[in-house]
Amino acid sequence: MRLRSLFVGTAMAALFGAGVAFAQQAANCLTAEDATAIKARMLQTELMVATLSCRRAQSHEADYNAFMDRHSVELRRYNQVIQQHFGRVGGGNPQRRYDSFTTALANDASNRSLASADFCDHTHKLFATVAAIQRGRLGDHMTEMSRAGSLRTGEQCGRDPAMQFALAR
Repeated sequence: MRLRSLFVGTAMAALFGAGVAFAQQAANCLTAEDATAIKARMLQTELMVATLSCRRAQSHEADYNAFMDRHSVELRRYNQVIQQHFGRVGGGNPQRRYDSFTTALANDASNRSLASADFCDHTHKLFATVAAIQRGRLGDHMTEMSRAGSLRTGEQCGRDPAMQFALAR
């Protein structure tokens, strides 16, 4: 009887340990909500860079301000989701990693704006697309964009899955 109790106890401990290891690994993976939040932040950054970079070609300041006014509640919530992601995923100061993430997004968009002759034309079309997104529906739009992408959530895991996901084009 004692041997059976020892076996059951050992098996339960192994299952608990495996469950904890799985939970820790899952905590280091991108969730669907993380992906939606990241896509929303990427879109906001793209529009911001276009507003600043494409002034000669066309002025998007009013369009950008309208986008921010219409979706500010969602964008604030998504930024909180991203910050929570960096708090959940280990590897240093979460605020510093969030700041590095947002800087990397802006630098990526800025570099593309400098390297591409049609960046302003592309973002002009993007502004037209986002103008049609109704208040409170930004998340639905971002989810559709995530589904259309080649990366699926849960596949980006490790120390900086948000950065991997955002910068993999």
